[in-house]
Amino acid sequence: MRKASILTLICIFFALTFTVINIAFMIEYKRQQSDLRYFTFQRFIMAVKILHDHPDDQDASLAKLGVRISLLDKHLLDNVGEKLLEDPFFHMVLFEKRLFFVPNLPPPPPPFAKEHTMPFNAPMKPRFAEEPVLENTEVYSSYRLWILGGVINVLLLLFFTMVLQKLLRLRQLKSDIRHVGERKKFHPIAIESEDELGEIAVEFNLAMEKIHMLKEARTLFLRNILHELKTPIMKGKLLSNTLENSQKQEQMERIFERLETLLGEMVKIEKLSSNEWVLEAKEYRLVDVLDHAMDLLLCDTKRIHFRYHEEAPLINVDFELFATAVKNVLDNALKHSSEAIEVYVDAHALTVGSFGEALLERCRDFSRPFNRTTEGSSNGLGLGLYIANAIVEKHGFRLSYLYAEGQNFFTIHFDTSV
Repeated sequence: MRKASILTLICIFFALTFTVINIAFMIEYKRQQSDLRYFTFQRFIMAVKILHDHPDDQDASLAKLGVRISLLDKHLLDNVGEKLLEDPFFHMVLFEKRLFFVPNLPPPPPPFAKEHTMPFNAPMKPRFAEEPVLENTEVYSSYRLWILGGVINVLLLLFFTMVLQKLLRLRQLKSDIRHVGERKKFHPIAIESEDELGEIAVEFNLAMEKIHMLKEARTLFLRNILHELKTPIMKGKLLSNTLENSQKQEQMERIFERLETLLGEMVKIEKLSSNEWVLEAKEYRLVDVLDHAMDLLLCDTKRIHFRYHEEAPLINVDFELFATAVKNVLDNALKHSSEAIEVYVDAHALTVGSFGEALLERCRDFSRPFNRTTEGSSNGLGLGLYIANAIVEKHGFRLSYLYAEGQNFFTIHFDTSV
């Protein structure tokens, strides 16, 4: 779904509303003007009828209709004025913002009319030639409509300005929240008002303060636990060296090494989960990263064989962190297989293949630690793959698992679309 800003949507909606309302006012204004001209035309017709039926006291009768006899020349009105409405005998003209009712000049008689209707060649008096020009005296003003439109436009603009100010403050609040998330130490955001946005800021400050306190408590607890556990582990390793039974000594050393490894993994989990591990990504050759991962294994790596399908690519990673992820994947393969480990390298992925039993379904979720129900000498708690998956995802890559033909394949995809 396409992302749409609330501010953009409100601006578009306001612009459409403002345009539609003003267009509606213009249409209403045009309609009223048309109706007024039509009613004026009807009054002119009634005035003409009064002139014919009541020749006495014409001025008073015409004044009641808002009409008077004009002294302007009808030819001037016909030539300069704008003809609006007409009937067979009269037409209404707009001249200098005033309305006039002008009689039509009769058409010239046909030639045969003179022969048959005027045998004595008497001059024909044109019909309506003596009809006077009438002028409208009533003034209609549309100021009420314009005042209403102006008031509505002003209210719309004021409402939009108030909403825009709130939205801009909401955008500022979002920016402040983003900055709080980027800081290592919590600094409460400023509260500028007592409305809903101010209440959101207050609740956000309270929530972030609680989260910050929980984070500090968790960090302090983990660090104290790790510090307190390192001391007995060191003492245990020293005491194991004093044992005379070599078998028991080897078992004790393996147990304490296991505990020390577990503590190291816990430190990495704490840094990853608290987002304190900041990437320092640069461009490195994948070959160099693999060499460093082999060094981190601290064990015999003769069983690991590399297969390069093409020249190893350059990848943009945090060298130390990404080498740790590769080391964890290789270490997992070495622990769960007694045969050779094949590492396939191409431009798009790094795949580690090893013979062995397939992972259980509950163990294939690398997005959470401790996904195993028991811990033994041959299986751990899933911390290694969890850390590897977290590091891979932090780089924008993807870790996948596949079991085929008796082999486990763990693949780090550099191109997540594949």
